[in-house]
Amino acid sequence: MTVLETYTAKQVKAHDYDRFLVTLFAPATTREDLFALYAFNHEVAKIREAVSEPMLGEIRLQWWREAIDGIYADQPRNHEVVLPLHTAVQRTNIAKEDFIKIIDARAADIYDENPKILDEFETYLGETSGNLTRIAAQIIGEEDEEVLSMAYELGQVWGLIGTLRAIRYHISLKKLSLPQDLMDEFDVKKKDIFAMEGNENMQNLIKALCISAHQYLDHIATDKKKLSKEMKSLFLLSALSRSYLNSIKKADYNPFEINERATMFPRQCRLFFSALFGLL
Repeated sequence: MTVLETYTAKQVKAHDYDRFLVTLFAPATTREDLFALYAFNHEVAKIREAVSEPMLGEIRLQWWREAIDGIYADQPRNHEVVLPLHTAVQRTNIAKEDFIKIIDARAADIYDENPKILDEFETYLGETSGNLTRIAAQIIGEEDEEVLSMAYELGQVWGLIGTLRAIRYHISLKKLSLPQDLMDEFDVKKKDIFAMEGNENMQNLIKALCISAHQYLDHIATDKKKLSKEMKSLFLLSALSRSYLNSIKKADYNPFEINERATMFPRQCRLFFSALFGLL
């Protein structure tokens, strides 16, 4: 069976298509391990939509904590994601705590309260998407702490953009992920967001977050010489991030007017040319 026919590859292709595409540019020897990592991420990220009450979500999160314990005890559970993740861990020096941080941070997903302050929001992005991207860099073979820190920051940006893109979906779950202090600063009301009514205040808030994301990406781009050829495959997420930020800008920073379908082909072209010419 080839890598692209495995269960984890199919799961990532179906549920995390951007990371699936980026992984195709990674070294062939690391792709299945990356798919296992991203399939694990999907498993814990989907818990919020799969349960009817927080306690059930906590039970599923605990199952994954115990599954990670089993992996590091060399006694993996017989599960279609756990087994390949065990293989990935055996090939690397990833700390167990990095996986546990992702699982623990996902507990915030199963409760309806949005983050109270921006620092709390940024910590969540780091513990989830930031740690995930840092682990991916380790799977590819990165050991330099400076580059791993860059991967963590890239993951934070990717998580932020994902949050903005998912606002409409989160509303369907009666969930809001934007930090309350930032909403207060821009005078954005929860009722307006849940009514899916874009207004100038909300657009100004989204614009401010996008500007912050651009600044992070520009900082990463200035240090791209530190990236190995293999590591640049992971940092193609930067090119996709810029494409999504452009889509949000075209929607005039109204999260309810973003048309990703219309920009899908240009985004994939950007990914290809970024890989070809080493652009971030």
